[in-house]
Amino acid sequence: MTEGVTGSRMKLGAWVVSEERNRVFDGSTEADNPLQERTRIIVPLLTIDLRITEYLGIQAAGTFPDVTRTAVVPGATTNVNFRETFSGLGDTSVVGWYRPRPVWRWNVVLNLGVSLPTGKTEQPRFRSELDSGSLVSTHRLQRGSGTFDPLFGASVSRRFQYCTLFGSMAARTPYLENGDGLRTGASAELNGGFARELGTHRVSGFGRAEWLRRGQDVFTGTPVLEGGGNWMYVTPGLAVQVGKGVNVQAELKLPVYRALANKQLDSAAIVQFGITRTF
Repeated sequence: MTEGVTGSRMKLGAWVVSEERNRVFDGSTEADNPLQERTRIIVPLLTIDLRITEYLGIQAAGTFPDVTRTAVVPGATTNVNFRETFSGLGDTSVVGWYRPRPVWRWNVVLNLGVSLPTGKTEQPRFRSELDSGSLVSTHRLQRGSGTFDPLFGASVSRRFQYCTLFGSMAARTPYLENGDGLRTGASAELNGGFARELGTHRVSGFGRAEWLRRGQDVFTGTPVLEGGGNWMYVTPGLAVQVGKGVNVQAELKLPVYRALANKQLDSAAIVQFGITRTF
């Protein structure tokens, strides 16, 4: 989602989101990881925002995921180091934004868009038997959803004497199966926080609390036993203006609560770093 552009015509952004999922959780309880499974995820993201009028604009964004999954599988005579990886263009998105006049001094931005199936998909593979009525995947890596998915979002912010309060909500709502019969689980997030200048208008610190919900994938009407759940995060971050129209931002997303839909890998933190330039 995007907060649009004010005071300029265009904004370019380059971001990197990184996490390493190496801890197994069953619901909210940490479990053993006998196969030493790890999934490393690095996602570069490029964005361009264009302001069409004072109140309307559009953003295009492209992702380039780099995902590696490893495990140590016991063999008859020796252990086997399993590894699978992919990288390349993921799904892209086009989102329109509308910024109406402030409401009671709160700035509001509304988002409506679509995720485009530019990422490669793979024919999913599953075990022959179900587990608790769900399919068990044996091939987990997908670069895209393979479907056109609606995107919705809204954000608010208001500047006070000593800080700025903000909040946002966003949702991705897949409703169709792709050509292989897989429908990606819907996701929704809600967050709120504050930002404050740190001694100079060029440096700001911020903190945010976030709730994230992801649904399980579904294959031809049957749930897939991976992914899905609820997470609560707290996120400290820092934003620095390093030149005319150039801003650098870094944040660390820390999970403080998770209730996962099934046994799955999760990470101890998610790191995000980005640079934006307005013109």
